[in-house]
Amino acid sequence: MTIDLAPDGTRQVTIDVPVTMRLARQKDLGVLTKMWGPVGMAERTRVLRRYFEEYDKNIQRGLVADFNGNAIGQLWLRLSFIEPAIEDGLAVAYVHTLVVLPEFRRLGVAEGLIRTASTIAADRGRTHLAIGVDRPNEAARRLYAKWGFERYYETFDLRGDLVFMRRAVFESDPV
Repeated sequence: MTIDLAPDGTRQVTIDVPVTMRLARQKDLGVLTKMWGPVGMAERTRVLRRYFEEYDKNIQRGLVADFNGNAIGQLWLRLSFIEPAIEDGLAVAYVHTLVVLPEFRRLGVAEGLIRTASTIAADRGRTHLAIGVDRPNEAARRLYAKWGFERYYETFDLRGDLVFMRRAVFESDPV
């Protein structure tokens, strides 16, 4: 921890605590549901319960960004039963439900989750990551493009007006 004098004369405390990426656990259900916001809690709880059922069947994996024992972000990674149009003939892992609490955005948490998901995908024989983004969410599309994702498929269906982006899995970080 460091304490510095800020330009306005106040003190600024910097806490050096790492954010750890870990697998989601059933006991995270409540906090992961709340992370989506207060609207539709019952429906979101039902959806996350289904994700955990698929987790147990190795259909998908959930990741949590953990800061000092508190979940601050989540990402779900579907590894099988992916729509053929999304796979587009490739060995794809589908990233979805990427959420980071507002006070932890722009700090690299989402990228840490994406890179961890990429490692899991590669370990499962997947060559590419794909993600669907609501068409109006230009900020998310710009962020994913910054990480090397490219637009390749678009649809307007019951899920919404979506733009799909993909990239090859990240190369392993050097040891």
